This record gives sequence, C-alpha cells and structure tokens, in this order.
Amino acid sequence: MNPRELSLRRFLYPPVCESCFAPLSANEHRQFPYLCETCTDGIAPISESTCGKCGQVYPAKMPPNVRCSNCRDRDFQFDFALGAYRSRGVLREMMHRYKYRRQIQLSRLFGKCLLPALDDFRLQDKNWLVVPVPLHRKRLRERGYNQSAEIATEWHRMLKNQQDQFLLKPLLRRVRFTERQATLDRDERIKNLKNAFVVSRRFRNRIPVESRFLIIDDVLTTGSTASECARVLREHFQPKEVAAIAVLRG
Repeated sequence: MNPRELSLRRFLYPPVCESCFAPLSANEHRQFPYLCETCTDGIAPISESTCGKCGQVYPAKMPPNVRCSNCRDRDFQFDFALGAYRSRGVLREMMHRYKYRRQIQLSRLFGKCLLPALDDFRLQDKNWLVVPVPLHRKRLRERGYNQSAEIATEWHRMLKNQQDQFLLKPLLRRVRFTERQATLDRDERIKNLKNAFVVSRRFRNRIPVESRFLIIDDVLTTGSTASECARVLREHFQPKEVAAIAVLRG
C-alpha cells in the first residue's frame, strides 16, 4: 500500500486494532497506534534481566560483566545490543505482516515500540548517529520499503526534544544479496552476511572520528546482522562506541 492509498484508507475508515480489529478510540490510537487497550495490555517492554552484551533475556539476574551462553563464544562488533519487546504474541505476528504483507502503516506502531529502549542508561546523555540496517535494492523492490529505515524514521519523529541527540544517518548500503536470515541457523547467518554491507560513498569522509553509532533493526535474534553492520562502521570510522537496538528480541 503506497502512502496515498494509506491516507485514503485512514480518511474513509475509522482506525481499528490491527490485532483484534476492534474500533479504536482517538485516545487509544494516539497512545499506542493500531492497538486497542486490551491488546496493549498483553504486551510489555523487556524488563527482565538481560545479557549486557547481546540483550538476550534470562529469568535470573545476570552480573553486568558476564557474557551469556548466546554470545560468550562470539566476537560481536557492537558494544551492546538490546531489544524493546520480546518477539512473541501480538507483536511478532504484526511484525511478520509488516515485513511480508506490505502493511507499512505499522511503521508508526513499531517506532512507538522502540521508545522504551531509550530508558537504558547506556544510551542516555550521549550523542548518537542513528544507522538503520539497509536492504539490498532487489529486496527493496520486492518489499517496497526498508522496514528498519521506516521504523527509525517514525521513532525519530517521536523523540521531540531528543532529536538533536539522535541524528538519523543512512550510512550503510547492502551490496550483496543474501538469503533471508530467518531461514538460517546461527552459523549460517554469520556466513550469509559476510561482506554484505559497505559505507555509502556520500558519507565516507563526512563523519567525525570517534562518533557514536546506534544501529536500528526490526528484530534482533542472534545479533549477526547488527554485528556485521558494526564491523563495517568500526573499520571505516574508528567510533567511540557502537550499539544496536531492535523493536523485538528473538
């Protein structure tokens, strides 16, 4: 659905919950777009103990400097990664529709979902260059939009007085067409992404050394995509810090 069709749909039809299709009040649509109060109550930001490196959720509290079983044998190139919500239930199903059924209107919902990630103390009181994970041009033609870039744009609009702290910069290009990560295991994901990203030519000499980069993606599962993006940024810019945040944590 293109933006014109989406605007016409919103004009002709009242908003409904994208999960249960119940009508939304104006207040519901404003507070949490496209989800009714009942469905919103069924989701919650990640608040359990997580790994300080890869953001994996665990039932017991983990010491801050201990690497978890998901990442202790991995050489992640980001300093830390985290997800805003668990990848399950309503949000997981809606993310699937967003990515594979062209429901671009959900960009606003997932931009809103990213906001709780800003509560992490490691992101606060610092300036970040926000880098959406890019799509290969072939995948972009198939899908019609880059979901990570759309989410990042909506999220950035909602920051209001924090926009100067988080500057949106599409620094990376995807130059190698790869298999869908969701169909691969962890080792295959790592191999699949090798040399898939490069720094966009127009930004190569325009970013200060020792900047901080914040990679944004839709779903963080093994961390392979974020790590490969971080590796490219580290090689080219010598950053002070590289972090990654995603709407959903698999």
